[in-house]
Amino acid sequence: MTVVPDSESTKLRRRFGVAATVFTALFVILMGRYFWIQIVRGDEYRERARVSFTTKERLPARRGEIKDRHGEVLAHNVAHHSLTVLPHALRDPQVRGAVLRRLAIILELTREEREALDAEVVARIDDKRAWQPVTVDEELVSTHCPHDGTLLDLDTGPGAQLLYCSECGLTHEAIDESAARCPYDKRKLTWDSAAHQSASCGKCKRSFVTAPICPNDASLLTAVEHNLSCQSCGRRFTNEVAVLAAHRHELPRIQIAARFGREYPRAFHAAHLVGYINSVTREDRENHPGVYALDDKIGRNGAERAFEAELRGVPGEAEYFKGADKSLRRGFRAAKRGYDVWLTIDSRLQQEMRQALRYHRSGAAVMLDPRSGEVLAMYSTPGYDPGAWSRGLSRQEWESIKGNPYNPMINKALTPYAPGSVYKIVTSLAGLDLGLTTPEETIHCPGHYDYGGRRFHCHYRAGHGAQDMVQALKNSCDVYFYRLGERIGMDRLAHYGEMFGYGLPTGIELSERTGLVPTEGWYESTALGFQPGHTLSVSIGQGSLIATPLQVARSFAALANGGRMLRARIVRQYVDEQGEVVQRFLPVDDGRLVGTPEELAVIREGLVRVVNDGNGTGKEAALDEMVVAGKTGTAEAAEGRRGADEELKRWLKEDHAWFAAYAPADDPQVVVVVFLEHGGSGGKRAAPVAKQLLQSWLRAGYLRPPTVEPDRGASAEGVRGQPRGRP
Repeated sequence: MTVVPDSESTKLRRRFGVAATVFTALFVILMGRYFWIQIVRGDEYRERARVSFTTKERLPARRGEIKDRHGEVLAHNVAHHSLTVLPHALRDPQVRGAVLRRLAIILELTREEREALDAEVVARIDDKRAWQPVTVDEELVSTHCPHDGTLLDLDTGPGAQLLYCSECGLTHEAIDESAARCPYDKRKLTWDSAAHQSASCGKCKRSFVTAPICPNDASLLTAVEHNLSCQSCGRRFTNEVAVLAAHRHELPRIQIAARFGREYPRAFHAAHLVGYINSVTREDRENHPGVYALDDKIGRNGAERAFEAELRGVPGEAEYFKGADKSLRRGFRAAKRGYDVWLTIDSRLQQEMRQALRYHRSGAAVMLDPRSGEVLAMYSTPGYDPGAWSRGLSRQEWESIKGNPYNPMINKALTPYAPGSVYKIVTSLAGLDLGLTTPEETIHCPGHYDYGGRRFHCHYRAGHGAQDMVQALKNSCDVYFYRLGERIGMDRLAHYGEMFGYGLPTGIELSERTGLVPTEGWYESTALGFQPGHTLSVSIGQGSLIATPLQVARSFAALANGGRMLRARIVRQYVDEQGEVVQRFLPVDDGRLVGTPEELAVIREGLVRVVNDGNGTGKEAALDEMVVAGKTGTAEAAEGRRGADEELKRWLKEDHAWFAAYAPADDPQVVVVVFLEHGGSGGKRAAPVAKQLLQSWLRAGYLRPPTVEPDRGASAEGVRGQPRGRP
């Protein structure tokens, strides 16, 4: 037995004591830390741990559709499907061969395409990129024709079925055994058997059968459930997305991904009204924090922009959480689809409007209901394809738009121009309401008016002779309105212009320019300075006065409905994805009443004469079916443009042509305004277009017999806004 000396024993006990103290201290520290983490800060750290194991995925919301007043689609989402395979799942050569053979059959891949796909899959496996998907097909057939983009229909007609072989996976098209040529390209068919049970076309490579027997393996053929046809090119297709989905059990780790594109079925008919979408910018995201993701789309023009908040919907969120027990949990908040926006326009009238303007280089037309302010049609020419902007413009497309001298991107219905003589209704009302003239007073027109050292000519240089107000409107006598404008004065004339809505927003939901109603103060603020002759020019719709076709339409609507200034609008209602109306829009009366019933009656009589008297300036707009009231306008607008060719120079020298009308004259139900930029004479060029539009309105069945006596004089009582009054 070894005896440890006392000195060494003491040292050993001391060492054990120090070690015990250290371990005890460490234990206390660890327990304290454990208590701090688990008890004091437990909730905080548990949340941190949860977050660190949580992955969030933003679920984009589907954009709502834009429809016309009858529910016809003007803008909608179209799903584009792509197919990818995961090389990792195809490491086994036998599995890979079986999957690729099946895909080649379903997608009708050529031998070269299949070999290239196989090589790409193998290359990624060898390069340790087996988890990177390989794209097999970027555009699977599902809803649209791959040849011309036409929406495909379910084809259920006799003899139009595709037959499917469940053994080899091929499809065959059924034809009559007496057929000698391919139904697609009319080439002579090659019959593969003496019994005439199968044939093929050497050009389009299609195979045909006359009996429900597969020519490859003699299996019984069955009808394909997802048989589609294209009404445009006549081809028939298998819905590849549906077939692939049905064979998912045979195709491990294939991925069918959907992306939604925006398409416009009536692209050129309503481009400026509907607008377009494209990718968000950094500025968009800064202006709307938390609303848009990097790959989102946003409305840029027309209704797409005006109703962006309603159309875009609310994105959802998927949350994946991996717990301590390795379990994977998922939280989910579904995306909320945007509302469908129903517009007030009628696609039929919109199409007719485009047809009526097809021979004119630049201009616009507006049709609205004077009883509600609803825009029934609005078209600007030339138009553009909104789908091109949504897809992304090519350089060639952009150069074509930028180089077009007639400005296809400008909505001319909401752009101001000199209105010419259509503005004479304002001068007429101002003169009557201020007591500066009477319906019976005549003013002599010798063909010109000398004022302030200048000679102001009438458009009819020979002179109209004695003219009262009705005759002056019918003949569009400039001298009559020069004299009347001189009495009224610039500022009072501007006041009545604003009462008619000129120089002010129309209320339409789209972006618009408000034009200009000049005053003496405005002229003084410019380099022009005010001259008394400016009043004479403005009194006939010239000078610095500019107005949009929609403003002109709104002013004629007020004249037609008894003096109520109704806000123009293009939205009818919002509808949710269940088809329930979320909000319906009603007429809004701004209350800017214009004129008494007696004053308005005089002006309306003049407008009836414009169209229906044999020598009225607007006689080209007369109809047998109903009495039309209207006013022509021919505004001097000659301009020069650097770099213009001779044809463009000739066009730029022409006047602007206007015609504004309402009908029926005794019970107005529609207002039509036609503006032709540098179109020439309003009576000769614009009035015939307006006649076509009124005829299309009649054909569409809008004319209704009056149910009550029309209100020709609106009272200021009970109407919101400022009552009519003299300046």
